[in-house]
Amino acid sequence: MHAPGTLTSSLVPDRRTLPNGMQVIVLPQHDAPLGTFWVWYRVGGRNERLGITGVSHWAEHMLFKGTERIGPGEIFRRVTAAGGAINGFTWLDYTAYYETMPIDRLDVSLEIESDRMLNARFDAEEVASERTVIISERQGNENSPTFRLSEELGGTAFRAHPYANGVIGHMSDLERLTRDDLYTHYQQFYQPHNAVAVFVGDLSADEAHARIAEAFSFSGSGQPVPEMRSIEPEQGGERRVQVVRQAPNRVLSVVHRGVPAAHADAVPLMVLDAVLSGPSGMGFGGGAALGRSSRLYKALVASGLAAGASSSFPLTIDPYLFSSSVTLRPDSDADLVEQTLLTELERLTQEPVGEEELARIRKGMRAQHAYSLQGVTSCAYLLGSLAMVAPEMEPADLLQRMYDVTPEDVQRVASTYLVQRSRTTGWLVPDASVSLARAGSAPAAVASPPGVQPAFFSDGGLDASMPGVIESTLPNGLRVLTLDRPAASEGPISIRIRIPGGSSLDGDTPGAARFAADLLPRGSAGRTLESLSEELDGLGASISAGAGREAFDVSVTTLREDLPRVLELLAATLTQPDFPEDQLELVRAQALTGLRQSQQDTRASAELALREQLYPVGHPYRGRSGGDEHSIPTIQTDDIRAWWQRVGRPDGSLVAVAGALSHDDAVALLGAALVGWTGTASAVRVETPLHVTEASSATVEIPGKSQADVALGIAAIPRVHPDYHALSVANLIFGRLGLMGRVGQRVREQDGMAYYAFSQMEVGHGVGFWSVRAGVNPANIERAMSASVEELRRFLEGGPTEQEFADAIGNITGSLPMGLETTGSVANVLADIGFFALGHDYLQRYRSTIRSLTPEQLMDAMRRWIDPDRLVSAIARPPAE
Repeated sequence: MHAPGTLTSSLVPDRRTLPNGMQVIVLPQHDAPLGTFWVWYRVGGRNERLGITGVSHWAEHMLFKGTERIGPGEIFRRVTAAGGAINGFTWLDYTAYYETMPIDRLDVSLEIESDRMLNARFDAEEVASERTVIISERQGNENSPTFRLSEELGGTAFRAHPYANGVIGHMSDLERLTRDDLYTHYQQFYQPHNAVAVFVGDLSADEAHARIAEAFSFSGSGQPVPEMRSIEPEQGGERRVQVVRQAPNRVLSVVHRGVPAAHADAVPLMVLDAVLSGPSGMGFGGGAALGRSSRLYKALVASGLAAGASSSFPLTIDPYLFSSSVTLRPDSDADLVEQTLLTELERLTQEPVGEEELARIRKGMRAQHAYSLQGVTSCAYLLGSLAMVAPEMEPADLLQRMYDVTPEDVQRVASTYLVQRSRTTGWLVPDASVSLARAGSAPAAVASPPGVQPAFFSDGGLDASMPGVIESTLPNGLRVLTLDRPAASEGPISIRIRIPGGSSLDGDTPGAARFAADLLPRGSAGRTLESLSEELDGLGASISAGAGREAFDVSVTTLREDLPRVLELLAATLTQPDFPEDQLELVRAQALTGLRQSQQDTRASAELALREQLYPVGHPYRGRSGGDEHSIPTIQTDDIRAWWQRVGRPDGSLVAVAGALSHDDAVALLGAALVGWTGTASAVRVETPLHVTEASSATVEIPGKSQADVALGIAAIPRVHPDYHALSVANLIFGRLGLMGRVGQRVREQDGMAYYAFSQMEVGHGVGFWSVRAGVNPANIERAMSASVEELRRFLEGGPTEQEFADAIGNITGSLPMGLETTGSVANVLADIGFFALGHDYLQRYRSTIRSLTPEQLMDAMRRWIDPDRLVSAIARPPAE
């Protein structure tokens, strides 16, 4: 039985091939004056052999080092100075590079990608410096116990195919790879006939093709690309592997041999994946957070057997793996968890998926497809990744084929592929011989969002190209904010309700806000989580909540056609939350699991140690916002209800709406739906901390880690401080511009001591802080910290160069449209504008405000607040020998 109807999609690209063999895919998209240009190469872990594993990923790093025409550091500088975003990545089957730019700067991207396709330098000294960076990245991966499990699983599931080796490379190979190994690999694979270029953005197809053809008019070397000949032999029976590592929880991962993306059974297996864990992982990027009506969630998480469960089926050139993974709770029965997972897989082979369940999944896939088309970057990613693994398939055809999968198709592929003889089972088992934390170490915290979006205040002229903000107030006091621009008649809608007061209002119950956020969408007006999840997943929509330190956000994603019903469900969530008792223990178990994981995370541990030095005891910015080992076990439903009764009110809150809805319609629909939500929200009150007057240091030792994380910080200013805009631009130059600014250039690029080094500002209504972060080999801790402070002193003394200042101004003013590209990003911007009272003309003043700044203003602010003699330091590291 096939799904009725034929789907339509706007994702219909124009494909052409250049004389040199390079394929070009163009998709005009005129929603914003932006363009994204990608070059994809058919080379990755699949094209490596033992002895040179990791060579593709290392070569990718080297392509950012410049060419004979573009000097070291210039690639990142040129793109960020133009207000663009740049990145690259390597996977099993491909390596990709991209720049997303204002459309009038597209030539910068075309010049970079065409030049480095054939003329990358691979300087011997830079190869040597990058070796420590690559090794640092490998060590950072090793800090995650699940990386070790994944690596062992791959090596066990594959005996002959290079997929066994992954992407990052074996440590012994990374220590021995030579400059000639890298350059030979580059010459073999970086050729036009082995590449696909993708452009999505605000140009016609003909103009885009013409400009790309001109930039890539050269011929390649003509060398044949080395053939990958290995074929994995058939597996003759189940294989098992156990990894014993320092870890917070047991993890089970079961993988089965799959099929290549071009195989007829690949699409039914994608649908099978959605049956197990929801359509959100279907390869369309972004969108609603689905999955609570999925089979693995119901069987393993909702039942209380595990803290989390998921499945995945990535599309690959050769047969790869269909995986199912479970993170156990501390009290989970491992044998029962494994048997429950296998029972769910077996059930798919024994009985067809119900039509109602499959209809829900189809709608979720269609919604995910719509969400993914909002941004030029995500569209280009979808086009390029599919071109790499299944070049004959159009993305729109893939969606239609997924929609046409029948229950019988799902049962057939489950019976064919989810069988014991092709199974490899892996267990991550915590090492009982090592305690979770060394004596004297502090419990870790989940790293807070950096919060670096700039806020600016100026009386400069208005930018007519930027929309203003329209605001109305509902009778219940809720402020409604939208952008003043025409709304589409159909498509995605994002809604963000922001209530002042997150964990800062927890009072004597640390973690109450986090528990309220987790429980709020899990039951309302007598409806259970299962019932609500099935309906929302059937609409391809989501209602979720999250608690920060100063704000509590309720987020909604839906298609325009389903908005009335989703608003009814939202109203019940806000006005009649049940905070169900049966879900409380599940949330508690997940919170405890998260706490154990954060205590084993070096970056999170350094974050907490930094906060504990910057803020006094009792300050809401000091500890872990989600609660601690004392509060999490004791929180009760009455505590959560009391918190929501005190905080969860409309008067004083705001709702930001973005997407296919006019302001008047938003006010009318929200006013009708939320008429029963009443009361005044608590104000955010954040006391000012004591400024640190002396430098201090704290060290946390975590067994079983390979890499250390360091943080240097100082209390700074709140979001609304007059110095904020100058300080944020100075911070951009010091620790974010290009490849992480001055500090990244020194610690990562020049000294080769870290995979990442950057600075950031965390701000809010209260006094935030400024910090420098780096992930380094434990042997380089002192060197990295000294280099960071030395570079800070040099910056404070000399200030930015003319080029750095011009690049920073260009970056901020040029990147503004990218912050308004999707409905989700627009809703976030609107919520920030309203929450911090930035003004309805904030976006229109933005560029003139930035352009009015002077280098002297930047450095006055930097010197006023960032004193290198008063920095506190936090180190999270493996135990010292």
